Amino acid sequence: MTQRPEVAASRRHGHGDDAGGVWIVTGLVLGAVVYAGMVMMLVAGFTSVTPLVVIPPVLIALIAANSLVGGPRRPGRSAGRPLAESQVPESSGGPTGSRSAEPVPSAAVEESGEPR
Repeated sequence: MTQRPEVAASRRHGHGDDAGGVWIVTGLVLGAVVYAGMVMMLVAGFTSVTPLVVIPPVLIALIAANSLVGGPRRPGRSAGRPLAESQVPESSGGPTGSRSAEPVPSAAVEESGEPR
C-alpha cells in the first residue's frame, strides 16, 4: 500500500501522528498556568477563588489515597466480595414462597370534637 506524499514527507521530517500527545501536554500546561493564576488571585485577596484552589489538590490526594489503600484492580478480580450461597435471602413468604393477602383489622378510633 502506498502512502500519500504529504503523509510520507511529514513522517520523514519527524511530524508523525502521536495519537493526541501534544494536546494532552498542552492541556496540562494550560491547566497549570490557570491554576497558578488562581493561586495568585487568592494571594492578592480574591477569596472567592478559594474553593477552586483548595478542591483540586484535595481530589488528587483522595484519588492517590484510594490507589494506595485499594491497590490496582486486576482484570481477573471481581469488583466486590462474592456472596456465599448460604447468604442468599429467602423469600418473605416462608418456605413455599406463597403468602396470602389477608386484611389486617384496624382499631376503631373515636375522635373527640376538641382540638388537640
